[in-house]
Amino acid sequence: MVDLPFNEDYVRRLARGDPEVQKDFVSRFSTLLRIKLRNRLRSHQAVEDICQETFARVLASLASDGLRSPERLGGFVNSVCNNVILESFRASIRHPQMPEEAPQIRDEAADPAHVMMLEQRRQSVVRILDGMPAKDRELLRLVFFEERSKERICQEMHVNPEYLRVLIHRAKLRFRTAMEQIEPRAEETNRFGL
Repeated sequence: MVDLPFNEDYVRRLARGDPEVQKDFVSRFSTLLRIKLRNRLRSHQAVEDICQETFARVLASLASDGLRSPERLGGFVNSVCNNVILESFRASIRHPQMPEEAPQIRDEAADPAHVMMLEQRRQSVVRILDGMPAKDRELLRLVFFEERSKERICQEMHVNPEYLRVLIHRAKLRFRTAMEQIEPRAEETNRFGL
């Protein structure tokens, strides 16, 4: 194939999608782009992706805007390629890929035994809380489920902070004792620190 000169006719035909001109364009710039990209990228797939994206953007730009100086087509392709490389680097920093040797994360929700154990524990907690005095149950709900501040709880219960600490300690002790009767090793697995 004879190299066609970069002139207005070449750019116009390239923008219109002339197969002969597009084939010439790709064959001229593929090798140059790959050499440039191989010096900057490690992955063969990344080189190919950026090369293809560069061609796609150049052709789209020519189709919509044209090119004022057809003799500068090579510089235009080079600058588009530089922009695509920068975007690729930014994207890889924002969204890093997991390494291939990364450990597999186990989905606990997919384990029926784990789901059943959590449901049994939830039922045990509800049963224990239902069996506790109303004051203890309310205090544990405010502290651990609603996570209210100790100052606010003191105001609502009309107690001072030192006595609130004693009340929380007693309620936790009653809960822990009841939980240990149901689950002897509960003290090791109690998520709320009760």
